[in-house]
Amino acid sequence: MHTFNSTSRLLTGVLAATTLLLSACDKGNGSDGPPTPSAGVNYAVSTVGGAYPSQTTYIQGLTDLNGTTLDTKNATEQASFAAMWNYKQAVYMSKFAAPATLTKYTFDPATGRPVGAGRLVVPGANTFSDVQFVSDTEAYASVGGGLARLVKFNPTTFVTTGEISLAKLQKTGARSIYYLGSMVRDTKLFWGVYYENDSYGPLTDSAHVAVIDLPTGKVERVISDGRTGRVFSSGAVECFSKDANGDIYVQGDGTNKVPSGVLRIKAGETRFDPTYFFDLKAATGKDCKGLYHFGNGLAFTTRIEEPNDSYETKGPNYRYYKLDLNAKTSGGALPNLPLIFGSQSSLVRKFDNESLLLSVNTKSQNSLYQYKLSDGTVTKKMDLPGLLTGLAKLN
Repeated sequence: MHTFNSTSRLLTGVLAATTLLLSACDKGNGSDGPPTPSAGVNYAVSTVGGAYPSQTTYIQGLTDLNGTTLDTKNATEQASFAAMWNYKQAVYMSKFAAPATLTKYTFDPATGRPVGAGRLVVPGANTFSDVQFVSDTEAYASVGGGLARLVKFNPTTFVTTGEISLAKLQKTGARSIYYLGSMVRDTKLFWGVYYENDSYGPLTDSAHVAVIDLPTGKVERVISDGRTGRVFSSGAVECFSKDANGDIYVQGDGTNKVPSGVLRIKAGETRFDPTYFFDLKAATGKDCKGLYHFGNGLAFTTRIEEPNDSYETKGPNYRYYKLDLNAKTSGGALPNLPLIFGSQSSLVRKFDNESLLLSVNTKSQNSLYQYKLSDGTVTKKMDLPGLLTGLAKLN
């Protein structure tokens, strides 16, 4: 089994080159020059330039996000489309190229440039599809594009310390198995599983999530729910979210037989809550992809405007929608925003109590927009030099 094929471009625009993200560029405190050396590095941002397969990922550390335009003058490059994960003061990047390699970067506080701090290599695979950090010494990563494996490693020393057997996750008739989307809670690791048939479609019409016990390092079971299907997002499009109570929300893309929707795994439990289902198709009028939750029910997704073009071969086809996970209702499309390449990036980030930041990538612009929490107004904040694939606050 392997984790990726050409139809997977849905994730980040290159799961044909896979589900990944990251890169960046900037002029620092504004459009006037590089970050002030004494200010340090507080953010990591990444963009991708070029057309598949000739793409380049740019990675850079920034003092702040106050500028109106970013460039790539102070960025470090990686060939190909690369994905980014963040843990504390470092970012971890994976590009699509055998062998699967996860590169750790810290940041020079004087220049903001990334500094290589280690590599994790898994032979037999092409890329890392998802990464979850538990502590300074414990992390987990799934790889695909060849051998499908879920490895345990030390993110400080970058030494592989174990492997999770995936034998319990196999299913007869599956041409490929994708391990995308994940969440850690207490002593359990929840990992999305998507089974694909020989026609590159869903093998089943259910959502599947593996429940892994961390102390023993074993898959306990696979939980399934037929109210939605296809848990199939990672990187710059997220489908797992956890609230302050410890409830986990999982977004499924749906299939031809079941709608896109949101399931819940209540705190302390390892099953889908039978009393909770948010039908995104019924609430918004069309199927949706992605989930970003910010507490008190406030959440966002992207609606697929033309149902037959979820891979966006004809151009941008996704629109941001506001949700209330508690009431299970839609607040409608966000104002003043164009259609975006939502299958490639729909990042939504919250770095303060005033606003959210949203990635907006179209044929003519790559930008960061600001959503004001007090009144829901949306305005452009910053122009970017390419597709936004990673944005993190370092802490």
